[in-house]
Amino acid sequence: MKQFLFFLLLAAPVLYGQTSKDLIGSWQAAPHVAAGYDDTFTFNDDGSFYYFNNQMNCANREVGYGGTWELEGKSIQLTITYYDIEKGGWMEPSEGSCGSDSMLVGSTINKVLVFPYEQEVLKIANYKIETVDGTDRYTMEINNRKHWYFSKFEY
Repeated sequence: MKQFLFFLLLAAPVLYGQTSKDLIGSWQAAPHVAAGYDDTFTFNDDGSFYYFNNQMNCANREVGYGGTWELEGKSIQLTITYYDIEKGGWMEPSEGSCGSDSMLVGSTINKVLVFPYEQEVLKIANYKIETVDGTDRYTMEINNRKHWYFSKFEY
């Protein structure tokens, strides 16, 4: 009986979901980093987060957004306090690693504060370890889209 209880204590995070500590780092919607980030959430241990929009869409003016996060059961509650927006510039035909037909050039990134703050709820599921290219990697679904764990992307 003691061995069974010990097993339950060890298996609890796997059987019942992850903790806030398990989420610290970056979660990208692709198993590898290419020429830029795919859609990526970075959760920091101080309760802040940042969301990167897919960088392969070189025409997107919204770089990402940030604020604070909190794990509540099977969801992550986001409080969005700012957006990073490309201002100015012009569109040209895309080149290089862009996945879009055009790309924004000559712009600058500006932080746009949000007030009142916006709320977003991320549904999370299927937190587990998978083997990718011979390496064990944490994965989970965020709003029904699979994401892979990376240590932390800097922004």
